[in-house]
Amino acid sequence: MSSTEPKPQRADARRNRERIVEAARDVFAEAGLQAQMDDVARVACVGVGTVYRHFPTKAALLGELMATKFRQHAEVARRWAAQTDDGWDAFEGFLRETFAAMARDATLQQRMNWTQDGDAVARAEAERQILSGVVGELIERAQAQGRMRPTFAVQDVPALMCAVGAVMAARESAPIDADRFVEFVIDGLRA
Repeated sequence: MSSTEPKPQRADARRNRERIVEAARDVFAEAGLQAQMDDVARVACVGVGTVYRHFPTKAALLGELMATKFRQHAEVARRWAAQTDDGWDAFEGFLRETFAAMARDATLQQRMNWTQDGDAVARAEAERQILSGVVGELIERAQAQGRMRPTFAVQDVPALMCAVGAVMAARESAPIDADRFVEFVIDGLRA
């Protein structure tokens, strides 16, 4: 290991970081952007100094929440890409699984406007680019096989996710059939 490489975290430090991120999801889902680092520390059962040691600012913590979400979505896309040669089936599987995860996370979606904090968004950019690359490959496969609309592009995915996320979040306060909306979205992308 060279002196420029970061030292691996101790096991207890990794566990604390994971607990902080999980607690932050819950705290931000409940309080939105008004959530405080003290609240995260309390829910994670760590000192506030431990939270700040891992995440020196609220933007850093929000960025990690976003990056974690992007990593999880990328893993779903990779898994679907590996388990089927059919590009459309892989993309549809990715969408359905991702939309189901978004439905479970609807309260967090409803409370957060991720784009308000440019620093948080910038901190998650590398993971977003990785996700975009993996999903872009699924789209290209589906289009090459003639199963997806040729005009759909990976640049359209964030708008698609935001639209579905907004519907998922709104169904708690409005009589919206989110599952029906998802079917419309998926049908609209087929060739």
